[in-house]
Amino acid sequence: MDAWQAGDLEVRVDLEGAHRYLKVGAPLRFGRYSEIRTSGHVFHCGPGGAVRFVQGRGPTWPHPTDWLKRTARGDWVYYSAADYRDLHTLLGEHYLPCLSYPSNAVLWDEPFAHPAVREAIRAAESLPGRLRGIDVGDAPPPVAGFLARAAAQDRDRTAAGARRLHEILGDDLPVLPPDARHVDYDVLPVLVADGCRHRCRFCSVRSRGEFRVRSEADVARQIDEVAALVGDDLPNHAGVFLAQHDALGAGAEALEHAARRAFELFGLAHSLVGEPHLFLFGSVRSLLEHGEAPFAALERLPFRSFVNVGMESADADTLAALGKPVAAAEVAAAFERMLAIDRTYRRVEVTANFVLGERLPPGHLPALAALCARTLGGFDERGTIYLSPLADEAAGGEDSRRRLRAAFRSIAPHLRLPAYLYLIQRL
Repeated sequence: MDAWQAGDLEVRVDLEGAHRYLKVGAPLRFGRYSEIRTSGHVFHCGPGGAVRFVQGRGPTWPHPTDWLKRTARGDWVYYSAADYRDLHTLLGEHYLPCLSYPSNAVLWDEPFAHPAVREAIRAAESLPGRLRGIDVGDAPPPVAGFLARAAAQDRDRTAAGARRLHEILGDDLPVLPPDARHVDYDVLPVLVADGCRHRCRFCSVRSRGEFRVRSEADVARQIDEVAALVGDDLPNHAGVFLAQHDALGAGAEALEHAARRAFELFGLAHSLVGEPHLFLFGSVRSLLEHGEAPFAALERLPFRSFVNVGMESADADTLAALGKPVAAAEVAAAFERMLAIDRTYRRVEVTANFVLGERLPPGHLPALAALCARTLGGFDERGTIYLSPLADEAAGGEDSRRRLRAAFRSIAPHLRLPAYLYLIQRL
């Protein structure tokens, strides 16, 4: 570690954070990072120099364990750990990611309206300009090199990087799998298939166009170009997201090709943040129709893999109201298939999404509880159920959000599997 100080600016470079993702009461730093402290803020930057985390210093900051994080897209996420016990019951984590854009976060408390939070964002965005005005002539070479990289990471460059990521993929990524919480949503994306086979009417993130599997050449190009874009920050990643909304439908060969090339080109054998994780979405029909081959292929990979399947409801009336073109019997079969896979494979876990809302038909939650009672003899640790609040209800004010939380607490004990709320994050 090298350190240097100029006025109120203190710099420490090449710090080592945790070497694997941990479930703790406040966000940790993971992998390799450098720190800049001023009189008002603490900034943590990745090896490339971009600010990833910022925290206010002093009595006006909302809570001493809370941080802001900037994503690869340039979004700010506020991490709150003020009531960590209740948060873990609801989310499976000890902190709440508060998003700076509309989502279905039913614990939303609008931290971005807080003056200290707004000031921290302004400070992070103006930091590169401040660094460009500092004389680093007497700084140790590692410090001087880091400050030069950090000074180049202005808002225009950050925005250009986010645009370039989506140009490489050829699409926006409006939603990440809920299981990506296991790596704090820090995933390297590769688009293996466009569109979605179901295209449910209720879905707020559904794809344009028909389902189409990308060619191996296109997938290889994406991986090469994402690796070049992320550059020095690659070792601070352990997660890969095979997109888009039904990557499982691409089949075993396409998944294995993409995952193995990503593992190699992203250098995940040398990740500084632990075991590589692979995340993808699947549909009810891709789960039922593709047999054992995709899961056997995933089991062979050097990843811990998670396949998240949108089931939505086990009730026929609710499926009709949602405009989901599958039958309740197909959902029940997919749920049983999920349980069988989770009992068969050691390194692959299938998880399920079901919706949550006040205006759904009355049979929705009873049908879900009955499905779990019929297929599970007791509590099982594998096969998490995520309950996704309907976006318009979650945005309907605190009274609506309170009722959604109460509905979650009423159904969760009857599901016999780990159950959490699904907070939609984008990349």
